[in-house]
Amino acid sequence: MAGTQVQDKDYGINIGEEYQFYTDKYFLRSKQILEAENIDPIVRYQVFTRASDTAKGLDEAVDFVKGLKGAGVKVLSLKDGDRFEPNEALMVLEGRVQNLVDLETVYLGMISGGLTGEISLDDVRKNADEIIMAAEGKPVTYFGARHFHYSLDGEIGQICKDVGFSGAATDVAAKAWGKEGVGTIPHALILSVDAYARTNRHLVNPTGFAALLFDKHMDKEIPRIVLIDTYNREVSDSIAVSNLLEESMNGIRLDTCGENVMEGSADVQIPELDVPDKYLKGNGVTIQGVWHTRKSLIDAGKEDIDIVASSGFNQDKTRAFMQADKVFSEMYGSPLFHSIGTGSIAKPVMATSDIVSYFNESEERWEPLSKVGRGYRENKRLEER
Repeated sequence: MAGTQVQDKDYGINIGEEYQFYTDKYFLRSKQILEAENIDPIVRYQVFTRASDTAKGLDEAVDFVKGLKGAGVKVLSLKDGDRFEPNEALMVLEGRVQNLVDLETVYLGMISGGLTGEISLDDVRKNADEIIMAAEGKPVTYFGARHFHYSLDGEIGQICKDVGFSGAATDVAAKAWGKEGVGTIPHALILSVDAYARTNRHLVNPTGFAALLFDKHMDKEIPRIVLIDTYNREVSDSIAVSNLLEESMNGIRLDTCGENVMEGSADVQIPELDVPDKYLKGNGVTIQGVWHTRKSLIDAGKEDIDIVASSGFNQDKTRAFMQADKVFSEMYGSPLFHSIGTGSIAKPVMATSDIVSYFNESEERWEPLSKVGRGYRENKRLEER
């Protein structure tokens, strides 16, 4: 196996052989679905951070990808020691999506870990505990493996379990609960089926298509929780997908990126809350946006659909959302949201990876394909590795 070439002697972990244990479960499930359906478009991933810094961890990430996939993936990147600016592409990966979809957690953790440097596990424990206290009993799942070097995943998982988190997204972290990792549908699966549909000239709702494939192939005991923000249609896609899955659908996950305002939320009027404006309104997952989504589901007769809120839920954001939850519950007799997914248990330099294009093989050209707000940004500084 090519992965045997990737050995990290410092940590005693053969990451090439063991990387799937350190991978967010929804990427593993995506690969299973894509293989079962023979969906395998050529895609381009783009990696960036919102920071300005000197590159660290990139060489390790490149070695990891190339050691596993070799010539099957084209890698372009900066090198450790190169300076970069906010939102500048640090690395681009091109290849068949089945070769790439389950690598993201580990290579992002290598880059984020390199850029962040040493973190205090005491601070992690303090922050994780404060999130649980702020959540006031709502379930919180640890989603942060990609923000830290994989060698820390088991320890952080144990900390999260100790303070009261309900589970984790990777098998290594979830071992603290005696369980496997949890997770359902990432943006990468939705964009992969979108590329497949475009190639075959199928007119589909890609989020709905991905949800149907998940429902088809995954064990019925796995909750059908659908990521709903890929196309910035949080409300309309929630309703459309619930109509497709009907009783099979358990919930939605809201993870709207910082480039977007949640669908229909800008003009929503809600009661006055004593919370910071950045949590109340504007870009990303906001109280105003979740309020509008939840109220729209109730009005559509879909009150039974749970909402998992994710994206930046540190203790302050959690506290703000819980205040809104109490007001919403008093007004409508139903919670604003039902659980939280978060990796915000420290302040790392977070690297992000997105599918930004697919290769149209019949016309031999790259076509734009991304979640809204995260398109391809060419960086001529990148070198093939």
